[in-house]
Amino acid sequence: MDRQQIGIMLVLDGLDVPFNLSYFNDRLIYQKTVYLAQAAGINLGYYYHWYLHGPYCSPLTRDGYDIQTETASKEWEEWQLSGASRAKLADIKPIFNEQGQELADKLELLASVHFLIERKQVKDRDVKEITATLKRFNKLFSKDQVREALGELKQYGFLS
Repeated sequence: MDRQQIGIMLVLDGLDVPFNLSYFNDRLIYQKTVYLAQAAGINLGYYYHWYLHGPYCSPLTRDGYDIQTETASKEWEEWQLSGASRAKLADIKPIFNEQGQELADKLELLASVHFLIERKQVKDRDVKEITATLKRFNKLFSKDQVREALGELKQYGFLS
């Protein structure tokens, strides 16, 4: 397990997000959790591009499958994140309080809205434009959901 993979496991543990790649929603939660952790300031070195379900990183997927073959060793338990990184995770941890489909949908929306704003694909916080852009990408989130996501992104420090 390399340091980047150890970092992933420490982030997941710090957010109490189980590591699992068995089902699509598990893989979506994995991708969006790492995306949001990086957006919060924990640099794990992954670069994302837009894909079918929002921001996606192929190397992160490969690392996930590599980790899956090595999780029995629990090598990451010998490491810890810096105090600043642990504090950042504690700040955003309430976002991850749901499970299953609800968590997958929430993280997909939050990560997608953040990505579109950060990459200047939409006007900052323009609910109508963000919703329309998501619809063009076949994401059927409502204006209310987008408005809620913007509020949550601001509340947890993802947007200034």
